[in-house]
Amino acid sequence: MKFLHTADWHLGKALYGRSMLGEQSWFLLHWLLPLLEREKPDAVLLAGDIFDRQVP
Repeated sequence: MKFLHTADWHLGKALYGRSMLGEQSWFLLHWLLPLLEREKPDAVLLAGDIFDRQVP
């Protein structure tokens, strides 16, 4: 069984008042999704903080 483990995405985070959603979207679309298609894991484990704040 093959797992892909990732954690602490902190979606919605702002750094010095600048939103990081552009970089986060790029990561998901151009790195993570191609990795999932290539590796074809049986399960994805997403641990840690998905969103940066309690209210996304």
